[in-house]
Amino acid sequence: MDKEIKNAVIALESGETILYPTDTVWGIGCNALSDNATKKIFELKKRDYSNGLICLASSFEMISKYADISEIEKLNQISDDSPTTFIFDNPKDISNFVLGNNRSIAFRVPKNNFCIRLIKTFGKPIVSTSANLSGFKVPLNFNDIEPEIKESVGYVVKLEQAKECNASSRILKYNYDNKCFDRLR
Repeated sequence: MDKEIKNAVIALESGETILYPTDTVWGIGCNALSDNATKKIFELKKRDYSNGLICLASSFEMISKYADISEIEKLNQISDDSPTTFIFDNPKDISNFVLGNNRSIAFRVPKNNFCIRLIKTFGKPIVSTSANLSGFKVPLNFNDIEPEIKESVGYVVKLEQAKECNASSRILKYNYDNKCFDRLR
């Protein structure tokens, strides 16, 4: 695992995209702070720039550097039972391309040892979008990922390639008026 983390971090630091296993489905990732890197993901997926991207962080403390959040312990509890992506308003210091038209930020703390170690080693959040072309079915295992995707990323992580993935995460948007979360998916 150490070699894969090292190789993925080298790719991320050089502005490249990576194909990697997450706690949900295989993801295409990059440095979430880099406009150039996030543009590559939109081009690779043929995705409309109006749609934002999900980011992964190693902890809710890391997320608090990029989004206005409170009650970190509550977020930990909510995400304990199921992979959960949280959407927050007022993002800061993140690539504008990650935000999409609604200008909010979507973050998840993955329950995956590889992802956590990768993000901690990299020291910044990474983008995590499903490894498919926009509008096409989300692949639930590595072998179902289109060759076009595999050939277009800067680095393919060589771990968990036989694993069957789960469905995508649930998505909760923080309602600042009511101080609660509304379920979007």
